[in-house]
Amino acid sequence: MYEERENPWDRSLREVSEFIEAVAGKIPLLRSIREAFQRSGDGFIDWEQAREIAVTVAQSEDVAPPPDPAVRRQFEEMRERSEGLVRSYTRLQPREEVGPLFVFDRPQWIEANLSSFKLIFEPLGEAYNRTLQGLEEQRNRPMNLGRKFTRGLLTAQLGMVMGYLARSVLGQFDLGLPRLEDSGKLYIVYPNLLKAENKMRLEPGDFRLWITLHEVTHGFEFAAHPWLRGYLRSLMENYFRSVSLRLEEMGLRLRPEELRDARRLNEIINQGGLLSIVHTPEQREILSRIQAFMSLVEGYSNLIMDMVGRDMIPTFKQMSLAFRHRRDSKSGAEKFVERMLGFDLKLQQYQVGELFCREVAEKKGLDFLNLAWKREENLPTAEEIRHAFLWIERMEESEGKRVVFYRI
Repeated sequence: MYEERENPWDRSLREVSEFIEAVAGKIPLLRSIREAFQRSGDGFIDWEQAREIAVTVAQSEDVAPPPDPAVRRQFEEMRERSEGLVRSYTRLQPREEVGPLFVFDRPQWIEANLSSFKLIFEPLGEAYNRTLQGLEEQRNRPMNLGRKFTRGLLTAQLGMVMGYLARSVLGQFDLGLPRLEDSGKLYIVYPNLLKAENKMRLEPGDFRLWITLHEVTHGFEFAAHPWLRGYLRSLMENYFRSVSLRLEEMGLRLRPEELRDARRLNEIINQGGLLSIVHTPEQREILSRIQAFMSLVEGYSNLIMDMVGRDMIPTFKQMSLAFRHRRDSKSGAEKFVERMLGFDLKLQQYQVGELFCREVAEKKGLDFLNLAWKREENLPTAEEIRHAFLWIERMEESEGKRVVFYRI
C-alpha cells in the first residue's frame, strides 16, 4: 500500500513501471534508458540509443513471426479492392498513384519512420544546443550536467514514443514530411493486426480490409489534392522554426537545474516533454491549425471506412463495437502513458474530426464535405472543426451555390 504522501513524480514513475511490467515482463528497457543518460556524443539526441529503446519497447511482448509472401499478396489485393471502393464512395480522382503498400513487423516500422523523426527533431536538438551554448558563454562556465541530462531525456523520450507507437499502430499513411518525395506510402504493422484480431475476436479478412480502407482513403485525400502536402509541410516548418527561435530567445530563462526538481520534471513530462517549456502563443496558433487539419484528415478516413464497411463488410458492426470497447476500457496506467506521450491528442483528433465529417455529410452531403479539400481557405478552423455548423455557413456563403445532396 502506497502512502497518501507519495509525490506526483513518484506516483507517475510507479504507474509507468506497473504498466511496463504488466505488458512487457522483464526487459532490458531500464538499462537502455540509463545508458541514454550516461552516454556522451555529438548532438542532443543519440539516435542509435533511441532506436535501441524503441525496438526494446516494441519487442517487449510475444509477437507473431514476420509476414510471409502470401500475407503480403493478400494485402496487395485488398489495396486494389479498396482503391475501387474509395473512388466509388468519395468520387475523389487521384492525380497520382496511391501506394505502394508495405506490410511490416515492428522493427521494420521503426526503421521506416526513423528518418522522419530525425528530420523533425534534429533541428530542435540543434536549437537546444545553441541555447545552452549561449548560457555557457553568459555564465562563463560549462553546463555539462544540463547538457547531458537534456540529451538523455530527449533520447529516452523519443525512443519510448517510437516503441510505443510500434506496438500500437495498425496502419499508417506516410505523409513524407518534410521529405515530400517519400510521401504516399501505405504501411500495415502486421503483428499489431494479429494482436487486435485475437484480442477482440475479429474476422481477419474483414478486419484487414477495414484497416486497409482507412489508409487507402488517406492516400486518396492527398493524391487527389497534392497541394495538401505543401500546406502541411509549411505549417510544420513554421512551427519548428518558431520553436528554434523561441529556444534561442529564452536564454537565461532556461534553467537546467530546475530539471532536477521532481515536481518541475513531473510537470514537464505530463505536458509532453521538453517542448512544453517553450510553447508560445504563436506556436499554439500553428498547432491549432495542424490539429484541425489532422482532425479533418483522420475524421474523413474514418467516415469513409465506416460507410464502406457498413455496406460491404459482414462483421462491420462487431468490429465497431469492439473498437469502442477497447478505447473505453484502457487501464489507468495505459491512459497515463498515452497522455504523457501525447497520444490522447491523437484520439481527440479521431473523435472530433469524425463528428465534424459525419455531421456535414449527414446535413449537406459528401460532395459538400469534399469542398474542404478544394483550397486552403476552405479548410475548417480549430473552432469550426468542433462546431460544424460554422463551417457549413461559411462554405455556403463563400461558394455561393448549392451542392448536390448525397445522403450517407
